[in-house]
Amino acid sequence: MIYTTVKKDGFEGILFSGNRTKKKVVIVMSGSNGGMSLTEKEARFYQQNGIPALALALFKTKQTQKNLDRVPIEYVERAIAWLKKRGYQRIAIDGASKGSELALLAGTMFQDITCVIARVPSYFVSEGLCASGISKNPSGTSCWSYRGKELPFASYRARKFNMLKMLLKENELHILTFNRGKKVTPETIIPVEKINEPVLLLSSRHDEVWESYKSSCIMEKKLTDAAFSFAHKHIAFPNLSHAMMTDGSPMYKLFFKSERQHPKECTAEREQLKKEILSWITQVW
Repeated sequence: MIYTTVKKDGFEGILFSGNRTKKKVVIVMSGSNGGMSLTEKEARFYQQNGIPALALALFKTKQTQKNLDRVPIEYVERAIAWLKKRGYQRIAIDGASKGSELALLAGTMFQDITCVIARVPSYFVSEGLCASGISKNPSGTSCWSYRGKELPFASYRARKFNMLKMLLKENELHILTFNRGKKVTPETIIPVEKINEPVLLLSSRHDEVWESYKSSCIMEKKLTDAAFSFAHKHIAFPNLSHAMMTDGSPMYKLFFKSERQHPKECTAEREQLKKEILSWITQVW
């Protein structure tokens, strides 16, 4: 493993060398949980299957900011340059949940990204979030910034989220109510048709965090209508929750009803998830 620092390299990450070939590498990012726990797990999944991967920190680590608020897209840009300097020839990006926004944006912004995987994605950029005890509050600013300017964002209607109250009420991490009805305007929509590489969209019909299935359908239609010249595919899982991770942690059953109610189905779909991702990286890309 190779560790990078914001001070020296311009971003915080952990590189897993996989089979040590440099033909392909995947930049991996997780969502609004922040930190590196889930990101590192997914990077290890790639490594275990012989594929080099860079776990990229976005926020909530010692080297990055506390909140999901105006996170610099330059982290991805610098990671790309760092990987190219080390001889990696082709670079993919895999983002989950909030990380999907950045993965899709990076695909529209940086030509060195030649494959995009967006798990439980959003088709638009949302307002940032600031932690406040057991609650999270909208930041009033964008999740993302680039060259000192924040990206246009769709704001939340509710101005305070009591996550514990909602967890107790719904018996799961059900925040779909907060994520519906955002003020989506044309400038907040991610122009996926401008991506110049294969795009894999992975959504859940049981997503109780936000409408990833609806977002994926919108993006898939945009790609089709634009006669997108690269491979693109939308896979909608019937039972998997918003936790579209490969590890199948028992914690997912604690936070999501579908994982508790359909354990066998979720286990099978998680195996399918692994196969689809690996097939996309090794055969389509």
